[in-house]
Amino acid sequence: MEGTSVKKEDKKQLPFGRASSKDKDDNASQNENYRNSKRASALPRRVRTRLHSLFDQIEDEFSEIYTENTELRKTITALNEKLQTCDHGPSDKNELPPTNGLDILKSNIKGKSSGISSSQLSQRLKTTYKTGTSKLVSSFKPSANVICKAVQEFRGHKDGIWDVSSSQVNVNIAGSASADQKAKLWNTQNGECVATYHGHSGSVNCLRFHPEKQVALTVSGDTTAQVWSYDCSGVHDELNDHDNVEDSAPQDSQDYHNPLICVTCHTSPVVGCDWLMDGVHFVTASWDRTSCLIDSSTSQTVQTLSGHDLPLTYVSAHSKQKLIVTSSKDATFRVCDFRVPTVHTVIVGQGHTQSISSAVFTNDEKIVSSSDDRCVKVWDLKSMRAPIASMRFDSPVNRISVSRRGVIVIPHDNRQIRLYDTNGARIARLPRNDRTSHRRVVTAATWVEGATPSVLTCGWDKLIIGWNIEIPNSLTLQK
Repeated sequence: MEGTSVKKEDKKQLPFGRASSKDKDDNASQNENYRNSKRASALPRRVRTRLHSLFDQIEDEFSEIYTENTELRKTITALNEKLQTCDHGPSDKNELPPTNGLDILKSNIKGKSSGISSSQLSQRLKTTYKTGTSKLVSSFKPSANVICKAVQEFRGHKDGIWDVSSSQVNVNIAGSASADQKAKLWNTQNGECVATYHGHSGSVNCLRFHPEKQVALTVSGDTTAQVWSYDCSGVHDELNDHDNVEDSAPQDSQDYHNPLICVTCHTSPVVGCDWLMDGVHFVTASWDRTSCLIDSSTSQTVQTLSGHDLPLTYVSAHSKQKLIVTSSKDATFRVCDFRVPTVHTVIVGQGHTQSISSAVFTNDEKIVSSSDDRCVKVWDLKSMRAPIASMRFDSPVNRISVSRRGVIVIPHDNRQIRLYDTNGARIARLPRNDRTSHRRVVTAATWVEGATPSVLTCGWDKLIIGWNIEIPNSLTLQK
């Protein structure tokens, strides 16, 4: 027994799965003694031999896996060291202006050589200094003043949810589009489903409410865009209407099957849609790399927009002007201007390295884009050469939403949901735990202006969550 213990201790000092020739001989003799002691086993000798052979193969496999794991750990350590070096290094986008006299002199010489006047250079220095210091100061804003709390859950879909939207006619109504081929309308005050639309034969990929009527627009993998009406006039604000809360009974869910109009203008699944500001036209986006502008009064396609090299992923319309922006897997977004009927200007936005999941307009003439490259970028609509703010994260970003106050809600593949302003300053991160958060990919988010919950998010966990977000005015850019 003592000799056996000594051999075991010696073997522990050797690498995993490797032993000396002496240890191999000892192990062989021990195995033979073990076999002799088990002569009374009911297993045939051929079966026992086969089992021993299989166990030897398993040990060899574990040895190879261990070696590969060791090499991977070394590679990961080296990559982490490089990443830390890059993080601590200077960044061209966020680099502060020169602060000493020598650097300023070099900058002046560089500016003169490139044909820039001293006044222009001075203005650039002021702008850069103001932007750099504002980003530095904004990182120290007290996020403790922001209240983020999950207040409602909406359950009823049988498959993952692609999109969520809120109604402008009734802020207590929200809609969802799901891969279960259904679109549902919800009472945001109690989480009940008040209507279900069954008109599609494929995954419902997007839903948008009409800006003035009880009408909804949905698009699907069945290549159709359908406009259908609903009646949710009985849904009221239960938080403010105290007189009717006690007497009102839960509203029965209504089923809708027939659309007002059904348009088939694409040859591939339709993934995005939106109403234009006039409430008559709407726009669609499809995997066939085109976007269609459709007149809802005649069901006719007014114009087909092309130009993207890969399938489209999203489309959004400006709330006050006849502008639309399409996003694509080709890492670009295109802004189409319909304000002049005879001239349709197209501006291409390039700045992402992977598929763009969404691009939306803000109230102050900006565009915010999100991408699978884990970045969210803010662009000035008047100058699209470079983003005015860029935010990089640790996970791909899905369909974002921007509030009237300029707060961006950012859903991620890793279940995180973050809040940023359009200047790139972090405001808050919504809480994530097993009880009050999504359990799978968060696919989309939307703001509900002037109501509680104020943010709705959806995901592949078949769940919609309503969040109460309270942000002080001092932490936002737009009032």
